[in-house]
Amino acid sequence: MNFIKKITTLFLLNVMPMLVFSQVGTIEIRKEVGYQGPSSVEIDQLPLVATLQPSGNADQDITNFQKAIDKASKMKGGRIIVEKGYYQLKDVQLKSNVHIRCEKGVVFMPRLDMHPKVQLIFAVGRFANENISNVTFIGEGNASDRPQFYYDRSIAVKCRAFTVGKVTNLYLENFSVTDDQTVFSAISLNMRKKGTSKNDRPKNITVKNVSIQDASYGYGLVQGNTGENVWLKDLQSVGGVTARIETHTGREHNVGVDNVVIEDVVCTQGKAAVSLQPHVVDNGIVTVNGAKAVRCEWGVMLKDGFISKKLDPTKKWHNGSFAKGSSIKNVEMIHGDATTVSVQSKAYIPKRLLELYHDDINPDKEANIGCKLGPSIAAVLNLAKEEMQIDKTTITHSGNRAEERLLIVTKKVDAL
Repeated sequence: MNFIKKITTLFLLNVMPMLVFSQVGTIEIRKEVGYQGPSSVEIDQLPLVATLQPSGNADQDITNFQKAIDKASKMKGGRIIVEKGYYQLKDVQLKSNVHIRCEKGVVFMPRLDMHPKVQLIFAVGRFANENISNVTFIGEGNASDRPQFYYDRSIAVKCRAFTVGKVTNLYLENFSVTDDQTVFSAISLNMRKKGTSKNDRPKNITVKNVSIQDASYGYGLVQGNTGENVWLKDLQSVGGVTARIETHTGREHNVGVDNVVIEDVVCTQGKAAVSLQPHVVDNGIVTVNGAKAVRCEWGVMLKDGFISKKLDPTKKWHNGSFAKGSSIKNVEMIHGDATTVSVQSKAYIPKRLLELYHDDINPDKEANIGCKLGPSIAAVLNLAKEEMQIDKTTITHSGNRAEERLLIVTKKVDAL
């Protein structure tokens, strides 16, 4: 009971910095990007397959969820209602034509009776051999009472809410994640396990109105390693990166992202609202329209691709890129003097602000991640030169000593 009280207290405290979104409405479908599956009207006409209640036992919770999911999929479409309460889940596999609706007050946790290093709660298309399509997961309520995922480093150091592989038409909306600076981003867009081509990546994905609290600097809310037609909208992160497009998973096969739209994402006291890094993959178009950073290291960061030493040295590799037409606009940075910065970023801090950098303070619980306490640096880090069109007229910065910082950084201080 004390553990449950701890979760409730932490959640109520953690939602305070967040913007409060209204209760979720109908599924939003945008023709040119994101989820293209059944509408809310069509889904509401599907049979109700199960109404799930918490059992208080991890094995039973997992069994109840998986049975309901399997049944709905075999019926070629069905709805599952998750009632208020605490659920311990691990490795629950979502399948085709399954539509989950979570009531206010639902809490998903890793199972408490075992302590592996890795605990994945839901997976879709990552480990399955079948072609999965038309999956929705939507919560009721607003930021104070909507469904949440809860992690604790004492349970598992590596936690994830959704692990996504080969799936067509996935819609995730309206829930919160209360993290504990664990390793892994809360939502990962990956490939089918052992996938080798673009056919093995997720397609038509919408992640909307989701937040994370207390994320680790090196991780955060959503990480897009691969994906086609991905829409990330109205996302918030306290710590880490809100929306990260880092195409390293499929680099051996040149599988990355195509047509990614990132809109209205906010990061507080983290690394950046948006992080873009292509590695050795030739990606399609990525557009950022609306990124706000409050007391973060960067607002938006764009790095050149680089060739990993782990890649086969006998093959010819080249730095990756994002396609012509990719763009960044409407970036707002509110600077702070005490945030989490990486050791490598020290070289970009203006010399007059180095007094705010503290080599002896590591504010991240992941000790090996290489972080220190330091100042916000700039609204945009652009190390990819002319690769992406940046609308400078729509980029702003403010806050303490803003005039002592550059709006856009393109090189190290020593090179200025």
